[in-house]
Amino acid sequence: MSILVGFGPDTRTGSGLRLGVAIARSLGEDLVLCCVVHDSFGSPSLRDFSGVDDDWRREITGLAREALAEARSRLPEDLEVQTVMRVGRSVPQILEREARDRGCRMLVVGSADGVVGRIGLGSTSDRLVHSSRVPVALAPRGFDPGEGTLSRIVLAVDPSDADAALVPGVVRVLEALGTSLTVVTFAVRSGTRSAMTAFRESGFYAQWRRDAVRTQRTILDEVRAACPEVEADAGSVVEGDRWSAAVGGLEWRSGDLLVIGSSSHAGLARVFLGSTAARILRHAPVPVLVLPRGRGKAARREKAR
Repeated sequence: MSILVGFGPDTRTGSGLRLGVAIARSLGEDLVLCCVVHDSFGSPSLRDFSGVDDDWRREITGLAREALAEARSRLPEDLEVQTVMRVGRSVPQILEREARDRGCRMLVVGSADGVVGRIGLGSTSDRLVHSSRVPVALAPRGFDPGEGTLSRIVLAVDPSDADAALVPGVVRVLEALGTSLTVVTFAVRSGTRSAMTAFRESGFYAQWRRDAVRTQRTILDEVRAACPEVEADAGSVVEGDRWSAAVGGLEWRSGDLLVIGSSSHAGLARVFLGSTAARILRHAPVPVLVLPRGRGKAARREKAR
């Protein structure tokens, strides 16, 4: 299997490339660099018979070849690397199809312009995290692990049995990477003191927290049963008065990979970010892997009721 890193001829950041290298090194697998040229002139209604579009194609294709050559030159010589250029109207579709056709373990992309150290979704990455049938890994802007590899998976879950459906995908990642696992739930409540006080005094928060801990234990039990050699622990509930405070409240480490799952309302074969996952992704200070949701034991039990 391999890791596919997708980018365009005009990509200015190497964060996705560096994350791809870190993942490939951690897995001991080869890397596929895929540069996609967006060709809107492929539509008959937009075809230019004057030949201008042909000149454009030649120029942009040349830029793509240069981008691939530059990307390859920045990679370690001991890493097995393949390069491929594709042309088409839908960049996300082409990247996902390339990853599926090659049987790639995951598809890696960088961040659009935004805050350094955070993930910024552009048109391509946003489409991928809402439609890909292949796990999608996203690198924060400016991400640079140096010579490091991935050492811990942080799985973010809701206090719901449905998130146990992520276990098969997480197990595959853990078996491949050989990392430790921490399961965590992020809690965000109203920033007003009176609202937080009322929420706590109502008793609802205590039950919500118990549900979160129970879900974490259920997931850990299933992971340990599948991977008894994996070091796994519950990171409990990390709360804050806003998402940035809650996500930032976890003690993040160098070598962390945050894993979130697709929405429970999405089709089982595809990724689709729910609102909670999207907020966590936006504030994550580490790379994020978005997994399509599978049918975990708890999810099957829930469906059978």
